[in-house]
Amino acid sequence: MQVTDAAYEVLKEHGQPMEVQDLLDETLRKLGLDREPKRAARIYTDINLDVRFQYRGNAMWGLKEWLPKSVAKGSTSRGNELSYDDDNGDSEEDEG
Repeated sequence: MQVTDAAYEVLKEHGQPMEVQDLLDETLRKLGLDREPKRAARIYTDINLDVRFQYRGNAMWGLKEWLPKSVAKGSTSRGNELSYDDDNGDSEEDEG
């Protein structure tokens, strides 16, 4: 199992954001690995690079999927595009 998959499962099971040190400890426990500084640093780096995770501030990490679609960075939903188009395009065309 990949370390990021294990971290994802830990957060999913926890159901809410976790402090990074707790997340690292639980991830290592899930993988049956001892905590070593280099290993913990590598997991932290991998979490930082994985788009499924989101830093919440104050050393807290959560899952991006927990955010509403309209708030998730980089998300584009059909509903958001339609409301954007409705607000900016339709009224100008009707007037012109």
